[in-house]
This record gives sequence, structure tokens and C-alpha cells, in this order.
Amino acid sequence: MAEVPEVETLVRDLQQAVVGKRFTGAEVRVPQAVRFPRASVLSERLAGRRVVSARRRAKFMLLALDDGQVLALHLMLWGNLELRGAIGTRPEHTLVVLGLEGGEELVFSDELGYARVALAPASELTERLKLDELGPEALSDDFSPEVLARQLRRRRGPLKTVLLNQRVFAGLGNRDADESLWVARLHPRRVAGSLGPAELVRLYEGIREVLDEGIRLRGTQRDLFGVQGGAKHHRNVFGRTGESCPRCGDRVRAGKLGGRNTHWCPTCQPEQDVTTALPSGEAAPADPLLSA
Repeated sequence: MAEVPEVETLVRDLQQAVVGKRFTGAEVRVPQAVRFPRASVLSERLAGRRVVSARRRAKFMLLALDDGQVLALHLMLWGNLELRGAIGTRPEHTLVVLGLEGGEELVFSDELGYARVALAPASELTERLKLDELGPEALSDDFSPEVLARQLRRRRGPLKTVLLNQRVFAGLGNRDADESLWVARLHPRRVAGSLGPAELVRLYEGIREVLDEGIRLRGTQRDLFGVQGGAKHHRNVFGRTGESCPRCGDRVRAGKLGGRNTHWCPTCQPEQDVTTALPSGEAAPADPLLSA
């Protein structure tokens, strides 16, 4: 599953292996994978353009080009991006092949077919993908318990649902939200705005611990060079329904929250204060944006 650790790993690989190189064009095998411009003109607009930087915003990989355009790639759930030589077989579910000088290719694939590419001038891309509406990055140097408190303040929704709202936090995914709440010993249905100072610190530290570990182990998927990451997809509670909690031994439970599979330990994450309500008249959180 492609979440922040997987995307961040790929971006760091792109910074190392692709920044400074020029695209020679693009082969679009699945036109629906190109959000904009038209799939038929993607190759023409990329040809000859040099990659000047690579960065991540939420779960978008953003490659800035020397003419002011930005190429955005989003893996959705199970997409993959791999740097390959031009000779060899491509994955069966290849969506787009981006040619690079020197005979290399960036092969963008997804067996589910949901991954997407977009190309536009920087300001247009930001507007169309609503990047300015995204919340602060949990991996940013500016992220702190104070920022967390500000983002959760007056939020009446369940904590897990609010953490997945991309307008509140950019890029935190389903797996890593479950794991962060387990580390922080907070129930996923806890009212987001009801956390006290000590709980906010625990949640901040849990988010950073989970993301930092995932990046250090290079995620759960294959990196840009085809090497499998060392992080486990099924961690302490995520995907371990009915198994023993590694901290207390109780059975991990699972359920749906905001339409998302959610995992927790009933002993480590007690349901106390889950129904605590905030003062009436306060706005509920916005619908999640680009939460895939």
C-alpha cells in the first residue's frame, strides 16, 4: 500500500537518479491514467524537458521541469514507479512509460489501474489538484504538538477520520493512522478536539515514529530501483485482526470508521472518553480530500 513512507522513498530515489536528466517523451498505454493534458499530447509536452527538482506533497510525487511545468504522479493504493533500462519486459499492468535520456525509462504501473499522471504549468497544476487546500505535512520541520493541537482544535469528528482528512494533515494514510493511534494509546473513535496536552504530545510522537520508521526501512513496496522495502505492511495492529497485540497480548479488533478499515487494541486503546462531546455549534470537519 502506497502511503507517505513509500512515496517519500521514491521521491528521494528520484532526487538521486532522475533530477538533472531530460525526458525523451512518453508512451501512454492506458489513456485514462493521464488526468491532464490529453494523453495524446503528453509525450510532446515532455520531450526535451529537464527535471530540475523532485518533491512530495501529501502522496503526490512532483517533478518540476525546466520550462515551468510540473509532472505529478499519484500511486493511489498499489501503484508502482520503477527506473529501468529500455531493453526488457515491462510489467503487465504498465500505464505510462516516461522515456529518459541515456535509454532509461520510468515505468508507471498499477494492477488496479487507479494510479494517475498529470502535467501542467506549476500554478495550474496546484489549482487543479487543489494542492493549496492540503494541510501541513507531518514530516515537515515545522510540524509540532502545537501544530497538531491547532489542526485538531474544535474538530468534533472521530480522531481517525480527522487524521485522514487531507485538509487537516497531508498524506497520512489508513495504515499509518492506525499505527500512530496505537503508539499513542488513543482510540480511533475518540473525538479529535477532546485531546489534552499530554495526549497531543503522544499522538505527535506516534505519527513521527511510524513515518520515520517506515522511511528508514524504505517502505513496504519496491523502490525506484526495484528493491523491496523492509517495512512490514502488517505492523502492530493494522491488518492483524484477531491476532495478539504485541504490547499487551489482547486480541486486535477491527471495524469500519468513515468507510475505512480500522484496527485497534481494546486494552491499549480504551474506549474511555470516546463519546466526549465538544460545545455545540462548532463546525464538523470537511470531507476528506484525495484521501486515497
